[in-house]
Amino acid sequence: MRLTEMNQKCPNCNYNFFPENGFYWGAMFVSYGLASLEGMLVIFACVLYGNELFDYANLLIIIAFMIILFPFNFRLSRIIWLYIFGNKTK
Repeated sequence: MRLTEMNQKCPNCNYNFFPENGFYWGAMFVSYGLASLEGMLVIFACVLYGNELFDYANLLIIIAFMIILFPFNFRLSRIIWLYIFGNKTK
């Protein structure tokens, strides 16, 4: 299964995961929030590890974590968006 593929309907309850075109457009804001929180946690861990707050090594570490966690954030942001607004669009 590719990263962006999703089932059209739930195999158990037949719930439509795509109630309208562009439904998941707002999930990018949730993804931005998740990435920001993860970035703050990584910078906090770097500072606890002994790096200075404003250091290029911290920036590279945060970028690496963002790339590694992208698939997780992509899926989780869509799940959160569906939980928040999915029931209202039945």
